Amino acid sequence: MHFNKTFSIEGVAVGEGCKPYIIAEMSANHGNDINTAIEIIKVAKSVGANAIKIQTYTADTLTLNCKEKSLKH
Repeated sequence: MHFNKTFSIEGVAVGEGCKPYIIAEMSANHGNDINTAIEIIKVAKSVGANAIKIQTYTADTLTLNCKEKSLKH
């Protein structure tokens, strides 16, 4: 079996011998404001990011409700 050691993302070579492909992560830093999100994307690009990962979540989806009696220790 033969695997390519490089591949391309939107014309940018990725893999062995290539410059790092940088993916910035925005997470919830935009505060649900589209203009802030756009500004973060522009800044990420200006400092060399090739892509940006946008993740959305609410804090209640990441934590347990410790007051709920059905939780066992």
